[in-house]
Amino acid sequence: MQRFTLSSAGRAGWPSQRPASGRRPGTTVGLLAGAAALALGALSVTQPLAAAGLALVTFLLAAVLFLYTHLPRLALGALGICLTGYALFGRGFAYLGVAPLYVGEAALLLCLLAAALHTRWRVLAASPLTYLLGIYLLIGLTATVPQVGIYGLISLRDAVLWGYGLFALAVAALLIRFGAVTQIAATYLRFVPIFLVCAPLATLAVQLFGGAIPRLPGTDAALIEVKGGDVAVHLAGIAALLMLGLPRLLSRGRLSTLARHEWLWWALWLATAAIPVFRVRAGLLAIAAAVLIVLVLRPASRWGKPAALVVLLLTLALAFNVTARVGEDRNTISAEALLLNIQSIAGSSGEGYRDGTRGWRLRWWTEITHYTFGGPYFWTGKGYGINLADADGFQLGDHSLRSPHNGHLTILARSGVPGFAAWIVLQLTFALSLLRAYLRAQRNGQTLWARLNLFTLAYWAAFMVNASFDVYLEGPQGGIWFWCVFGFGLALLEVQRRAGANAAATPAAPPALPGAAA
Repeated sequence: MQRFTLSSAGRAGWPSQRPASGRRPGTTVGLLAGAAALALGALSVTQPLAAAGLALVTFLLAAVLFLYTHLPRLALGALGICLTGYALFGRGFAYLGVAPLYVGEAALLLCLLAAALHTRWRVLAASPLTYLLGIYLLIGLTATVPQVGIYGLISLRDAVLWGYGLFALAVAALLIRFGAVTQIAATYLRFVPIFLVCAPLATLAVQLFGGAIPRLPGTDAALIEVKGGDVAVHLAGIAALLMLGLPRLLSRGRLSTLARHEWLWWALWLATAAIPVFRVRAGLLAIAAAVLIVLVLRPASRWGKPAALVVLLLTLALAFNVTARVGEDRNTISAEALLLNIQSIAGSSGEGYRDGTRGWRLRWWTEITHYTFGGPYFWTGKGYGINLADADGFQLGDHSLRSPHNGHLTILARSGVPGFAAWIVLQLTFALSLLRAYLRAQRNGQTLWARLNLFTLAYWAAFMVNASFDVYLEGPQGGIWFWCVFGFGLALLEVQRRAGANAAATPAAPPALPGAAA
């Protein structure tokens, strides 16, 4: 079996960008700095004002050169901070900034600038996913432009449902250009402990003190607004990561904290999953989808530890009738609540509130399919800007709802059947590409590639499931995360394609002649 290490995967590292002449950029910069210092020294004696002006110009040029050289690192670093903030603080973090340039939009501009200055977009030209994504973005644009004159910035806010797809292109281009796919995967290991330690605290804070959490100035958003379904998506990705043993593979021969204390992280995982699993249907399904993908495609995955913990905890809960009531609305965490949550997915749970929301959603979703597939909005949809809850007659009392609790049907309602078809084809192609890459890597003995493909597929599935039951992809806390994972998968697939093409183009060594020396 072929050994596969980080170095053979294209070890992530930022290139030195040495020019063709062989002179290091640092040498040139040092010579220029020395010349500027000499000029400043001479001018400071005879012409102080000119010296001050030259010093200012030199400082600005040095700042521009520094920013240009380090822009990819700064862009991906800022994006990592944003993703962590969205995962831990939810909607509250999304409102940092000044309308319409919030922290997510600022990160997008920074990533696009870094990709435009340091990459060539043709690095993505060989991937059919790039063209499918372009078609989806173009349809979304045509459904948005006519509404901007009517609804203004509201149209742009709704348009993030497709506009955040630019994150996928920028992230993929940067990761491919700098060979940073495995480095980003290893960096994700740092996020996991932070999330598993802080997410339960944030979730408990929302459940226990939701009304007392301070509001951000000028908004109706609390400082922390973490939703159970959003937390469950990341729990699904982390479960896939641990089950596949990726912390050990990505540790570069030295076990990471995550790999050394796997039992501890699984225990924290279960503690974090308490509210999403016991009370949120979408969260339970998202985790189940990711875990099922790993178990089906890799039956020998590392599922023994979490299974043992789950069985132990459920046995204790049933034996001692453990019940906990959390939050201002007294959410119940118990084995009975888990069973009711599972029952409510397929049918009536016996709880009026759950069954009522389920029926309300189904009626709205049916209405959307009627006026698109069989109605006047087949080709164009209703556009980005109009309040769908008002237009469709499903608005709540405070008129805060804008979209149905299903991102896929929101695309159908706003972009019409062509936009919906482009979305479905794009996502199915992405999933099938990851599946094919996984099977091919397994066949070739490329363990790291195979497990990264499966991890990305499981994570993607969790996003898809949660988006089917909540307003998730329509906001930055879900949309930016989703498209960044999509961009990582796009880069992962392209790097593997290039590695396969290079291997196929390398001629095999000729057979040794009889009697030749070894």
